[in-house]
Amino acid sequence: FDPRDKEATPIWDTVEEAQAFRQMTDGMKYFLGAVGLTTLFLGGIGVMNIMLVAVRERTREIGVRKAVGATSRAVLSQFFVETLIVVFLSGGIGMGVAYGTCWLGDLLPQHAFFAGLLTTWHSGVLSFALLGTVALLAALYPASRAASVDPIESLRYEAGG
Repeated sequence: FDPRDKEATPIWDTVEEAQAFRQMTDGMKYFLGAVGLTTLFLGGIGVMNIMLVAVRERTREIGVRKAVGATSRAVLSQFFVETLIVVFLSGGIGMGVAYGTCWLGDLLPQHAFFAGLLTTWHSGVLSFALLGTVALLAALYPASRAASVDPIESLRYEAGG
């Protein structure tokens, strides 16, 4: 037989198999990470829109607060804190559901070679840091909009009109 013919004497190379498997799992990890990051930023946009609606609906309240002496900084910090509470509360609930789902999935009978749904504190810290970044970005615009409300114009404002 020809020594260059790989079909003549097949050899199973476990190193090649392990490299192919690692490449496949790395691809899945990067893809799912990109999907999660995109979802996180889209959620941030949703929170920002909700807070913009809250600013618009509470324009008269903001005007009254500013008319009786509230500073723009106080209004800014109020809406900034409200946005952070909404994001971290919903993010905490989401992380709890995710870790709970992994825990429940590990209770199911599994193949001997399957390690289960592994959760690490690294992934929790990373997702919490990304959530914090999104929360800060989502809070900036609505809070600055609320702080820039003119008290005289806001007292004339009719909600929904």
